[in-house]
Amino acid sequence: MTIDMDLQELQTIWNSPNKELDTSIKINKTLFKEVSIRQVRSNLAEFKFSNLFELVANLIFFVLLTGFFIDNYTLAKFSVPAAFLILLSLSSIIFNGYQLYLYSRIDSRFSIIETQRTIERLKYYERLDTNILMVIIPLFASAFLIVAAKAFINFDLYSLGNVLIQFTAGSIVVAAIIVFFLRKFPNKHLQESISFLKEIKEIEDQ
Repeated sequence: MTIDMDLQELQTIWNSPNKELDTSIKINKTLFKEVSIRQVRSNLAEFKFSNLFELVANLIFFVLLTGFFIDNYTLAKFSVPAAFLILLSLSSIIFNGYQLYLYSRIDSRFSIIETQRTIERLKYYERLDTNILMVIIPLFASAFLIVAAKAFINFDLYSLGNVLIQFTAGSIVVAAIIVFFLRKFPNKHLQESISFLKEIKEIEDQ
């Protein structure tokens, strides 16, 4: 069931004369708002679980990297990229946690306008996250490769010389392609929810 179909159903219920409704289940503004917000939360379920998955993955990554850093802290060529990855994973944990906090504020306790602002903020952070990937992907790819090679096969990737530089250059191209598609196909559920709430606000004000 699409969000547009649900809006249509809500409009029908809202505009129905009271005499057509069972007196024991009269629709009021509070119930209407609760149903509408529940639909928005349902529409953003994929966003919620995506952030939960990333949060758990980053927590595991953070623990493993911390162990690697402790084992290699005397070797700057390994400890520096590990420290960068630790900071990156910690930043991601905070970012995912904050987005989940914003998701939790999509609740009928708050006004429709406040909920609209919350989702607009989520949309802004999505754009910001996409733009940052242009820098993060090349740096992450190189640092991760250095750490992974040392951690899993005890290999010093620096010994390959220009190969690491070429890999970093290639990851810039990959980052550009990923960012292009993310900009071209943003999270449609966020925009749908914003449009849905706008129409709900108009109905509510009638």
